[in-house]
Amino acid sequence: MKKTNVLIDCDPGHDDVMAILLALANRDRLNILGVSTVAGNQTLDKVTLNLRKLYTYLGIKTPIAVGSDRPIIKELKTGDFVHGESGLDGFDFPNPTVEVDSTNALLFMRDALLNCDEKSVLIATGPLTNVGLLLRVFPEVKEKIDYISLMGGSVFKGNVTPFAEYNIYADPEAAHIVFNSGIPIVMSGLDVTHKAYITNEDIMELERLNGKVTGMCAKLLKFFTKFHTSEGYKNFPLHDVCAVMYVLNKDIFTGQNLLVQIDTSDTLHRGRTAADLREWITHDSTNTLALLDVDRNKFIEILFDAFEKLDSELA
Repeated sequence: MKKTNVLIDCDPGHDDVMAILLALANRDRLNILGVSTVAGNQTLDKVTLNLRKLYTYLGIKTPIAVGSDRPIIKELKTGDFVHGESGLDGFDFPNPTVEVDSTNALLFMRDALLNCDEKSVLIATGPLTNVGLLLRVFPEVKEKIDYISLMGGSVFKGNVTPFAEYNIYADPEAAHIVFNSGIPIVMSGLDVTHKAYITNEDIMELERLNGKVTGMCAKLLKFFTKFHTSEGYKNFPLHDVCAVMYVLNKDIFTGQNLLVQIDTSDTLHRGRTAADLREWITHDSTNTLALLDVDRNKFIEILFDAFEKLDSELA
């Protein structure tokens, strides 16, 4: 089977780690050109350290590139209230021995894309700072990107504000560049990610399996779900996993092609991914496939199979 070239841009982050694990378990289908880090869930130093710790623990490595430490315009507002002081609280990782391969993610991403004969898919699970800067500074990479699969946004409602989802709100100026780049966008927004959830029973199953990866995931997810439980959630969305899952299993998702525009104003709507959903509007010019639903049972089955596959590889 021909592999799909992918670049992953992320801010690890509990659900980022689950997404990375899904990709690593499918290296027979994905040619992972590298993973770049961006400030978001925590500061750049912390999320980069988290990736290095994860790779050290797994004994698996892809190239690592360090990206932007703040949004293009505004100051950074981290998601530490969800992900904890380290950005990946809940599991005692070993001290990292894995080093970064590049301290300039823009150059790394540009070279990785341009050096591939085939087009690549860019997967983004954090704020879009790195991706926006890449497209602005090196527009020649656009013709080498098949599409961008990102976790961010929402058609109907936000989480960090009534209208905006965190990843887009964190750097709407970067998101504006990305959504207006002319590159096809697949948006895994809150509309679909809240349907791609894990339950306490699922986490108990990971505890029961207790392999190198399943056991780690159980501990990480127990911490991750504390915030959601305090907010009244009964189920817990694995947001970032959707961006990788779509690349591997498009058939379990449904969505709608829309024209999505990013609000960069300093109003209550800042960071909104605005789309016209009026029934009588014809979407003759669209830029985004907004995912709206997912076969949740199949989603969890595929994800757990990936975790168990890594358990076997690392046993």
